[in-house]
Amino acid sequence: MKKGLNGFQLKIIACIIMVIDHAGALFFPDKLIFRIIGRVAFPIFAFFIAEGFFHTRSVRKYLARLGICAVLFQIPDWFSRVYAEISGNPDFGVRYKFNIFATLFFGLLAVTLYDRLKSKKQWLSWTAALAVAILAETAGADYGAYGVLYILVFYLTRENILYMLFGVISLHMAYAAYDIVMSLVTSGTVIVTDSIQLYSLMAIPLIALYNNERGRKAKYVFYVFYPVHLIVLYVIDLII
Repeated sequence: MKKGLNGFQLKIIACIIMVIDHAGALFFPDKLIFRIIGRVAFPIFAFFIAEGFFHTRSVRKYLARLGICAVLFQIPDWFSRVYAEISGNPDFGVRYKFNIFATLFFGLLAVTLYDRLKSKKQWLSWTAALAVAILAETAGADYGAYGVLYILVFYLTRENILYMLFGVISLHMAYAAYDIVMSLVTSGTVIVTDSIQLYSLMAIPLIALYNNERGRKAKYVFYVFYPVHLIVLYVIDLII
């Protein structure tokens, strides 16, 4: 076994961090530290979507799995919004239209189109990938275009941690610039609404420890973990 962390171990870390993030948002909404820690989870999952593209036997089946999960796992998200209305707790639950699996689906789709078209015309591959990112943003997927482009960055910088770091920093700079321009256009003032996302850079040192080994086989466990941990948190909130 190689030194470092295998895929299974990194995904376990990401799941733990995701629980910390969501538990903090639900039970301690005024404590920013939980959300800061939580920014590390998505980049790890995004990284493994890019890795999965290179290792999967069938990209079509991979896309289908993510798409099915995106639809099925909306159920606890819908419940959270209904409960928020019934309980009079507007801070409860999610605010995005489609969950993280929709983002992962769009991210894999963007990578697939880019990869298929890059040998024909470079501008066409970028146009296709950016179109998918815009679609994710318009559809209201969690993290939107930002999440899709995060996955694309990992695809483009695979196995080069310095390029990966540069790519992620560049993404955040572009995202901040877009935020500033839009705030100036709409309100006349400079507002960076999602500066907390900069903490996602903390995921890069963890990803750098990846030893290119899969580790224990448990991919469906990680799929199911997402809705299950949300349901458990919702039940705990109902009880207390």
